[in-house]
Amino acid sequence: MNYRERFRKYVDGTLEGEERARIEEDLEKTQVLLDYLDSSIDEELFSAEDESAGKDKPGRAQWNGREHDLSRRISRAVNRKLRRYAAVTGAVVLLLVFIGVNVLSPALDALYYNPSRPKASDPPIDLNMAVYMELMCADKGYANVHVRPEGYGRHSIDVQTQRNGRTDHHYLELNKNHLYWTDMSWNQSEVPGNAFTYCVEERDSFSGISAREAADRLQGLPDTMAVRAAISFKEPKDTGRLVQFMDKYSGEFLYVPFETYEDQKGTMTEYMGYRPDAAGYVRTDSYDAEKYPYLDLAQYEKDGRIPADVLEKHVISLLAYMTDNERFGRIFASEVPGENVFNRIKFESALDYVKKNGVNGYGAVVNAGRDELLELLADPDVDGVYLMDAHLNL
Repeated sequence: MNYRERFRKYVDGTLEGEERARIEEDLEKTQVLLDYLDSSIDEELFSAEDESAGKDKPGRAQWNGREHDLSRRISRAVNRKLRRYAAVTGAVVLLLVFIGVNVLSPALDALYYNPSRPKASDPPIDLNMAVYMELMCADKGYANVHVRPEGYGRHSIDVQTQRNGRTDHHYLELNKNHLYWTDMSWNQSEVPGNAFTYCVEERDSFSGISAREAADRLQGLPDTMAVRAAISFKEPKDTGRLVQFMDKYSGEFLYVPFETYEDQKGTMTEYMGYRPDAAGYVRTDSYDAEKYPYLDLAQYEKDGRIPADVLEKHVISLLAYMTDNERFGRIFASEVPGENVFNRIKFESALDYVKKNGVNGYGAVVNAGRDELLELLADPDVDGVYLMDAHLNL
């Protein structure tokens, strides 16, 4: 504990024993020094004052001793009073600064969510954002979040996503617990609502194409190109069958949307999904691993494909974490910009459904080379595909 902390405890009356005696000894020393300086400054001031008066006012020698002594005592008293006022003013200023730093700031942090310096009970903002972004838009490739304080209760926030080596910045403004943004899709998947055949009632409303038609288009693509695509399964796959499917192909599986409530087929307006492998940003020391097992898949330290039971625990932990984290959810998962409208029931009902029915993925967003994707599209379980973009595969 440094001296500042000990002094703060002394002021609060919580410092005891030898450390309290040491502070009181320091205060006594300080008072002795101040008294000495006060006396010395008085002597210097009035010595200079007498010399100046002797030069400028030759008639001063005619004053009688009593008048001279009275004038000197009055001048000394006035100067001492002025210095005391200056000392008190300085002390008040220092006290106000101390209150602003040590009292007002913590009080505002308790009143307003501070993502740059969360309370001990608040999880770190990067973990909160990682969980939320994975559930709502894992295909974007969440990378990091930077927070810049702009004043009490105000923060500029840069949410960064990354794919194919390119970083995208999504700028948000937090003002006294109210979040504002101009990028309306920062927390939404890049896959449209009708990109999976599971999510459409009529085939005509499907925004993708059949696996066969996609294969015909890909034939003309150079083998140096990679494609990001959303594939649809003919029937939802539990985590066991999903792992078996992924083991057959060498493409990178970025995102798996899963069922979250009964009778949702054909009525999807937004996705919930997960990334089926470790994202590369280790946050295992930022949460209770017993309460939220495999919240970060980096917690699974064995080599090879992550097993089905770990993936299922991961999804359950994601949903449970969001359900429990209402302080974050009211602000960042609000369904109305600037209004703290947290649809907690959405995450609760999804959690209950998954616990009852398992994690059933009805598609996947994959990043694969031309030949890898052609092989995947030939699988009889693939129902359709939405081609998102292509890029040079280096």
